[in-house]
Parts: sequence; structure tokens; C-alpha cells
Amino acid sequence: MSYAIFLAIIGGLIFLFYRYITRDARVRTEALAEEFPVEWRRILMERVAFYLSLTKNEKQRFEKSVQVFLAQTLITGVQTEVDDTTRVLVAASAIIPVFGFPDWEYGNLSEVLIVPDAWREAHDPNKEMTPLQGQLLGSVRNFQTSHYMHLSKASLEQGFKDSLDKQNVGIHEFAHLLDQADGVIDGVPSMALPPELLQPWAEVMQREIEAIRDGKSDINSYAGTNEAEFFAVVTEYFFEKPEKLQENHPELYQLLSRALRQNPKKRFLRFAVDPREWLKTLRSRRKFGRNDPCPCGSGKKYKDCHLLQQQAAA
Repeated sequence: MSYAIFLAIIGGLIFLFYRYITRDARVRTEALAEEFPVEWRRILMERVAFYLSLTKNEKQRFEKSVQVFLAQTLITGVQTEVDDTTRVLVAASAIIPVFGFPDWEYGNLSEVLIVPDAWREAHDPNKEMTPLQGQLLGSVRNFQTSHYMHLSKASLEQGFKDSLDKQNVGIHEFAHLLDQADGVIDGVPSMALPPELLQPWAEVMQREIEAIRDGKSDINSYAGTNEAEFFAVVTEYFFEKPEKLQENHPELYQLLSRALRQNPKKRFLRFAVDPREWLKTLRSRRKFGRNDPCPCGSGKKYKDCHLLQQQAAA
């Protein structure tokens, strides 16, 4: 092999290595340069209460985060179709828990696999199993250095249909990834919690888990399974019904607010009509006459209020 050929090979390898290590930065730059798709904005406006609670500038930041996430993350359907709605709801689920961290990226998330509905884990056929045991709506699995997420499509959509039921499987699973950012899913999101809050968080978590196991808490009983599930479940509660979480668990709400750098209760209270209620009304009556009162409660006609906003977004 001649010296010139050797140098050409080395140069080619260096170029390929450079392209590999700069891929994420290039994908991010390209995504941020694109216009936000009109259809994606419509999905957010009609399905994601968190998005509706944001200011104009925050909405733009949320949209850019959606674009970057979808550009960097492979979302694959397993025996089910993955359309724009599914992809945008997955992205929204990912962004909501970390919206307080503008530069956050989920390291080593290789793929999100979408399955049609709940599924069962493999189990010992010699052991009896109740109808609900082994049934999953979402999961995070490790394979070597990569993370793979499974999500039930039906449950993902249901999580955004009712924004007041304290349940959202997408947020739940991405809360696990946030928890795992320090290397272990243990209910202690060390990468988010300031060091001085680690001990208070551990104490409050144990106290709340005991109350759940004793049947003395309104937090979903699944949170009593272990510390990891506790964090994921209360994160759902925090974003879906923050005013109730603060009322019933003020210390827990304050710790989550500081850990996640967000105050969803304050966001929702800025509106005369709660965005969560607005979406519920929108779903109950899909079509509004142009001259009907806008169901958001503004007092304006639909054509002069949300219809106008939707047209402007387009």
C-alpha cells in the first residue's frame, strides 16, 4: 500500500469519525432551522393542556424542543401505525418533565417502540397470576449502553384525553429516564435535585410511600411499589393536577417544583378558563359554529377567539 493511499484511508476514517461525533449537533441545528409544521401545532393545541398553559415565547421554545426530539429520536410502531399525532404526543411527554431545563437531552435513548395496547411481561407458567399482574402500559429497558422505551399507543393517547385524572403514561416513562440520568432508577433524580434537597426528598418520599401503603393517601397506590415508581407517579400528578397535589402534599409539591424548576399550578391559574377544562369541552363538542360563544369562556365569538388563533397558527 502506497503512503498516499494510506493517508487517504486515514483521512477518510477521521472524516467519518468527525461526522459521527458531531451528528447530534448537526441534527439539532437542522431541526431548529425548520419551520414548525402546522399539523403538529394543531395537535398540540387540541390535545396538550401543558402547551396551552405556556406563554407565547414558551410555546415557541416547546415547539423547538419537539422538533429537536423528533429529529434525534427514532419512534417505531410495533404492529401499529405511528402517525403525526403519536409522534407529537411522545415528544410532548418527553419535554414536559424537563421543560425547566432548556438544554436537556435524554442521553442514550435509542428508540421509542409503540405497541397497540397494554401487554404482559413473560412470567413463570407454574405461578398463578391475577388479571392485572404483569400488565404494562409503558417500560424503559437497557440494552448495553442504550435505553429503549415501550409505550402503549392507547394509553399514550388516553393520558392526554383527560388532563385532570393524574395519569399520563408518557410523562411517567420519561420521568423514569430523568431519574436514570444519574445512572440508576431509584426515585432520587440527583441530576435535577440540588444537593441540599437530597435528604429532604428522601425523607418526604419515605413518609409518603408509607402513607400510600397504609391506604392513607390520594396518590395512586402504584406509587407505593418502590421509590422509582413513586417518583414517576407523583410526576404525573404534579403536571396533571398540581393544585390538588399542593393542597394535599405541600412539602412534596415544593420539592418537585424546585427539582423540576416548574410551577404548573401557577401556569394554569393565569387563565380565566383552565386549559384542561377547555380541552375537555373541545373534545365533547368537536365542531363549533363560527358565531357560537367560544367554549374557552372568553365571552367572544368562536370566530374571533380560538378559531382565529388556530387560523393564525396555520
